[in-house]
Amino acid sequence: MPRNNRMVEVTLDEPWSDWGRSGGILVAGEQRLAWEVPTMSRRLLERALESVRARVGAGVSLGEAVAGVVRPAEPHILEVHRVGEGVLVIDDTGTLGVNDAATSLKIVTGLAARERRVVVAAGALEFDGESDYDNLGAFGALMVRLNVDQVFAVGPEARALFLSVGREGSWDGESQHCESVEDAYDDIRAFVRPEDVVLVMGSTGQSLLPLALRLVEDLS
Repeated sequence: MPRNNRMVEVTLDEPWSDWGRSGGILVAGEQRLAWEVPTMSRRLLERALESVRARVGAGVSLGEAVAGVVRPAEPHILEVHRVGEGVLVIDDTGTLGVNDAATSLKIVTGLAARERRVVVAAGALEFDGESDYDNLGAFGALMVRLNVDQVFAVGPEARALFLSVGREGSWDGESQHCESVEDAYDDIRAFVRPEDVVLVMGSTGQSLLPLALRLVEDLS
């Protein structure tokens, strides 16, 4: 008889994340399986989990379901590059919405856990009214609360972000405005120390991908 697991719920227990990867224990009925995917993006992890659930629902075992799932890949979403002197450059330039940007900040600062300095480069972001951080004041306050060490707001459109972060009373100089990608590159290179984490986020103005790529190349 064909297997029928349509009523079996698939859950992820003991979730964890690390630089460039995440996972946990997949549970489907009596089946348990250690699982790892090459992304620390919660959105991509959830997408992979939904694929596993769909395959288990179609009647295959948990092991077969995992083996048949294409590994999550989406360019420029929390891609981790290990470069020289222990520096991590994280290409998150595909993230444009403020809600996803807030999630990326929480993941990166959580992993850094005050053992590494966190440097953020960001442009203007999309505000859609659907996030708790969906205004510049709230997003700027989040960066301060999460102990981001330095923010480089890149591009003319990002000046408002620079001003918003700088208005937080606990900060003094940790927010800097850069008119161009070239200026941002020079300022970040002068600021970065060994073991730092440099998170390059997206921008609705000019793309910050050239900044991320140049930092990866020149810091390697």
